[in-house]
Parts: sequence; structure tokens; C-alpha cells
Amino acid sequence: MKAIILAGGKGTRLWPLSREKFSKQILKLIDGRSLLELTYERVLNLLTPEDIITITNADYYYYVKDTASRFSLELEKNIITEPIGKDTCPAIALGIQFILEKLSSNIEETIFIFPSDHIIKPVDRFIEYMYLGKDSAEKGYLVTFGVKPTRPETGYGYIKLGEKLKGFNKVERFIEKPSLELVRGYLEKGSYFWNSGMFVFKVSTFLEELKLYQPEIYNSVIHGYDYFIKSFSTMPTISVDFALMEKSERVAVVPMDIFWTDVGSWDSFYEIKEKDNDNNVMIGDVCSINTRNSLIISTKRLVSSVGIDDLLIVETDDAILVLKKGNGQDIRELLEKLYAEDRKEVINHTEVYRPWGYYKNFRGRR
Repeated sequence: MKAIILAGGKGTRLWPLSREKFSKQILKLIDGRSLLELTYERVLNLLTPEDIITITNADYYYYVKDTASRFSLELEKNIITEPIGKDTCPAIALGIQFILEKLSSNIEETIFIFPSDHIIKPVDRFIEYMYLGKDSAEKGYLVTFGVKPTRPETGYGYIKLGEKLKGFNKVERFIEKPSLELVRGYLEKGSYFWNSGMFVFKVSTFLEELKLYQPEIYNSVIHGYDYFIKSFSTMPTISVDFALMEKSERVAVVPMDIFWTDVGSWDSFYEIKEKDNDNNVMIGDVCSINTRNSLIISTKRLVSSVGIDDLLIVETDDAILVLKKGNGQDIRELLEKLYAEDRKEVINHTEVYRPWGYYKNFRGRR
């Protein structure tokens, strides 16, 4: 067994703490630990360090390397840097070719795919579900993991369970971020699960389906790791969900009844944190009066509030976000506006860290 941990992407959903070049999985959000650290800890209960590969990009490489090095030299060695972001399908193909060629694995190897921005507990039950997924993958399926929904969440994709088999189900269909009305109906029916974005399959199954549905990627990756790296920029930008999972007839799902979140918004971050007597989450230098049901994060300065309710407030040294609770997913629209205005606050923090130290950006509005 091997695992590919996906640690790339754009870090903007928890802006302004996360930035395009400082992703949320690097933020120390949970008890002083990053989501990437939690991912390594969790996956190391399943596999040894030399069997875990991490894929990231040039912007995150030093942060990922620093985190991996705290666990083991073997984990640090197996970090792949994408030449350019092309979403998860080309990234997974790159990781699989690395496993075949650089780690001398065979085509019947079972591969787990894990995003690096999840919180999952308890770990022992997570491991049990992973082994159920492995058994399903060995039967020739592309296997995903569904999570039993606990609330009408519109920020997640959903999986409709199909025919029930031993320990897993066939997938009837995928639904991408449905409306609130639909989601409420899904919860009543009980046959719809959140799409966790975790997968397991044999290398041979992945390559067979890649050849069938994404021949451009397949015809490049089979020429070897170094060739694929050189041609990576020409690959289509496509997720593994759209590229294979929603097209293949060999897709199964392991339903999980477990705590899971991808911390995809400030709303979801608020939900998982312990609250005070006024149902607030206060982090950093915060002073509040008559404040309820709110999240306030201070990183540099005193943040004070009086008489507010249902707000999400996040302060950094160069940006402050004030958001009505429940509108966490709308931050994408805000970021599009900031990108259009060429605001550098979306890209980097004022302090950029490297192995030799850090440098400070002194910038104003263009």
C-alpha cells in the first residue's frame, strides 16, 4: 500500500489567514498544529513514512518540507513539486508514476489519495474504513469515501449510494454542491453522503480508466516520470472527480459514519471550535462586550467588539475580513473582486518564510 497526500492548490478559502501562496493546510489552526501535520499523524497510523508521497507546488514546498522533516527523513524525501497547478487528476497521475518508477512499485499496488486539509476523528475508525476501501479497490473499483451528513451543508459535493455490496456500495451518481432545498431532502432520504475527496484504487485500475476517459494524460504519463514532468504544463486542468469518478462505471463508495470536515470556510472553522458562554470563538488579542455567536481572530492587533451578533471577523497586519455568519462560501466572490483590483493581499502575507529565514513585503495598493 502507498498513499499520495495532495498539498497543493490555492490557499484562499480562509483568507486573510490563508493566501494564494500560503495555503490553509499550513495554518496552525488546531491546537497549535497545522492541518498538514494532522494529516501526516493520521496517515502514519495506516502506512510507514517511506510509503507516503506528498505532492505540492513550488510556493508551498518549503513549508511542506519543514512539516515532513519533523516526522521522518523518509517522509521528507518523497515530496514531489508540480511544475504548475493542473488540479488533482494530473497530480495523482504524476504521483502514481513516481511510485511506479522511483519507488519500484508494481502495477497492482493499492494507492490511497488524501487531501491535506481535513479534520477526521476518531482515527481508529478512520483506519477501519480505509481497510474496507482497500478491500473494495482490490476488486477492481475506483473507491471514494462518503461521509454521513450531519447538517444541510451546501458547500460540499454529495454521493448518492447505489447497489449495496459487502462493505461498500456502488455509486449511483455525484452531485456538485446542490441547493439548500435539495440538501434538506437528501438528509431525509438517508442515501446521500458527503463526498470526502479521499480515494483508493489499484494502479492498474486507475491507468485503465485514465486511458479510457483521459487519453491525453494517459499517453503522456506512460512515457515515464521525467517525460511527464516536462509535458505537465500541456495537460488539461481537471479534477479526478470530473476526469474519472463521474465517468467511470467502476466506481464504489465506502459510507463512513465519522466526524469529518475539510475546514472549507470560516463558518466550518467556527463550527468545530469550542465556544464560550456567549457561543463565541475568540482567538488572539480580543476584547468583547455583548458579543454573541461570533468568531473573532486577532493575529497582530487588539480587536474589540461591542453589541454584535453572528459575525466572522479575522484580522491580520494587512487585511481585515468582516463577514456575516452563514456567508462563508461567498468569500470567493470577494476574492474575485480583489484579484480584479490586483490586490497583493490575496497573494502573500507581509512576511514570506524561506529555509534561510524570512523577508518582509512592504506594499501598498496599486
